[in-house]
Amino acid sequence: MACEVGALEKLAAAATIRYARAAGREAPLLLASASGTAPGTARRRLDVARRISTCAPLADAFSRGDLSVDQAGILAPLAADADCIATLVETASRLSMTELRAETQRLVYRRRGEREAARSERSLHDRRYCRAWTEPSGSVRLDARIGPRDGAALLAALRQEHERLRRRRAAGAPGDGGPGDATGAASVRADQLRADALVRLVTGKVEGQGLGRPELLVRVDAEALRRGEAIGEETCEIAGVGPVSVGVARSVLGEALWTLLVASGTDIRTVTTTTRVIPTKVRNALWSRDRECVVPRCGETEDLEIDHWTRDFGWHGVTELDNLALVCSVHHAMKTRTGWRLLGGPGRWVWLAPKTVDELAEEHARPARRQDCKPERRLERMPASDGDP
Repeated sequence: MACEVGALEKLAAAATIRYARAAGREAPLLLASASGTAPGTARRRLDVARRISTCAPLADAFSRGDLSVDQAGILAPLAADADCIATLVETASRLSMTELRAETQRLVYRRRGEREAARSERSLHDRRYCRAWTEPSGSVRLDARIGPRDGAALLAALRQEHERLRRRRAAGAPGDGGPGDATGAASVRADQLRADALVRLVTGKVEGQGLGRPELLVRVDAEALRRGEAIGEETCEIAGVGPVSVGVARSVLGEALWTLLVASGTDIRTVTTTTRVIPTKVRNALWSRDRECVVPRCGETEDLEIDHWTRDFGWHGVTELDNLALVCSVHHAMKTRTGWRLLGGPGRWVWLAPKTVDELAEEHARPARRQDCKPERRLERMPASDGDP
């Protein structure tokens, strides 16, 4: 039922915008009044409609309600490429917003070429800013825009300190007792921990090691790195930022701790361990492969946890790439505690509800497996969560 109502909502939004555009200069006020949104939101929606109007496949898909305003806005930079739009429109319903945005970014970079991409990155760097102000309540607000090169290093450092605080809080380590400390709180949101991480980085309160250099995960095809530009389907991306020019990738390699994943490298799946400790090589490959919660249409990229999805670690699951997947904390808890199942594998993920009593009874009625066979499915109470980082 939710899907049907969502489809009607997209269709109604498209019709409202279409009729509002006919009002000319009064369109923003008319749309804001009709849809109950702020004038700024109405202007952004009208701008999306204007940008996609030159691409017939995209405009038609939006008018039919196949795309939401946000989805159409993500696809707008590709309005000049009807073939790409047709392909993305067909797959948009199966992709999360994060996946759709990432795929659009890759296609935009491929169409630009190395020179145009480098020019765009320089333009973004020239438009950088950081603004800060104090609200009447006394809280401090920040707003910043940073180019891809420096932004990659900033996000990597923030992610690194945020993960350190999260691990410390999970271990129950005492905090420093200050008002900005969240390690000892009973319930702390991820964005609150991230705020604490930002304060510690900026004020130099990172314990024991100073600020240090950020650790980046760079994924690039070997030929593109050697040639100096990515051509065709070749990839050059920084984890957490997305596609970048090969020039930017080369520039950050000398300034940070980095891991380089190249298409012609060794088979990462050959690294296996029977302990909970995940080798750095496998961990980097996992983050490069999944990038977000793999549960279809989730799209969560923060506070991801590593799950032994084929066979739980408590049931002798090995710690190798083929048995690992990134899931958000909510879906990890659903899988571990309430019996939801993650099946399929990379590119084919399926999220299934817990088995019914009849299904469990049917499985228990089957002939028992040999003693030397380890159970493939969870048919009784499982051990506690594997506690993957």
